[in-house]
Amino acid sequence: MTHTRRFYRHTAPSWGTAFNVKHHASDLHILADSDLHDAAYRVLVQVREELDGHIKEHQDFLYSLSPVDQPADCPEIAAMMYRASQLTGTGPMAAVAGAIAELTGKELLKHSSAVIVENGGDIWLSVPDPVIIAIYAKNIYFRDNIAVRLDPRQMPCSVCTSAPKLGHSLSFGKADSVTIIAESGALADAAATMTCNMVQEENDMESALDRALSVPGVTAGLIIFRDKLALQGDLELAPPR
Repeated sequence: MTHTRRFYRHTAPSWGTAFNVKHHASDLHILADSDLHDAAYRVLVQVREELDGHIKEHQDFLYSLSPVDQPADCPEIAAMMYRASQLTGTGPMAAVAGAIAELTGKELLKHSSAVIVENGGDIWLSVPDPVIIAIYAKNIYFRDNIAVRLDPRQMPCSVCTSAPKLGHSLSFGKADSVTIIAESGALADAAATMTCNMVQEENDMESALDRALSVPGVTAGLIIFRDKLALQGDLELAPPR
């Protein structure tokens, strides 16, 4: 499996230890109190094996672009993805990166007072201090000057971005980027895809955010579309660092 070089991972962390963990299609960048690579790798392998096993028995889970029925017995990661899919009207795989980040982060939190897990631009975090997260959009107006500030009262939470012009994720939207903050990694990931798919022109931005904030567990959203920015919810903009 070839992993894409992620340019945004080369900034030195202001605290803790940064390390990468890779297994099959998953490539995680993690910040914690210490190097927890082995523990992270173990949980990542377990989660991927559970997910891959479920996919082998349920091919519609892998390929559907809309919700599918959840079987009675499925692993935790699949259950998270089914629920996010049902709430957002997306296919279950729209939630995969956020779900993996969350499950890995929760396990590492048993060994570290603070954890940030980034999986292809989808982030799960639980830290005791305010955090500023930069949002990268392939857009001449907002390329390097948008960031959000998260307060400890909002954590643990997930920050997931759908950007049709970046990465390999499937998107039918025309926004430059859509960022969703939610209580669940799977939900934030799927809601970002849903919201981005809704934006075909500037006039769609408000209704797309209204729909996103109507999903239980979604706390905020931000859309960048050409030279316009729209946001709703519990979200504070901050100068990028």
